[in-house]
Amino acid sequence: MSLRPDESLQLGALYDALRTPAPMPADPTQLGGWMARVEADAALTGLISRVLHSGSATAAEVQDAQALFDRSGTSADPGRVTRAYELLLRDAE
Repeated sequence: MSLRPDESLQLGALYDALRTPAPMPADPTQLGGWMARVEADAALTGLISRVLHSGSATAAEVQDAQALFDRSGTSADPGRVTRAYELLLRDAE
């Protein structure tokens, strides 16, 4: 992947924001949605880590992670997450 320095910084900042999941909800009926968001955020966090450290992700991996986000949402700013997926897909192998 060939990310510009500003794009790497954007991904790194999002990675830092996603590393700590939102607190578990007190209401048990909200637990399923929270767990789904944690899974979606973890998938993106893993992709960002790989791209920043080894420089690679396949389009299929990015699309799979993005599908989790599309279904479950995120604990981060959805606009930042959407932009991250655009960057990752643009440069995916």
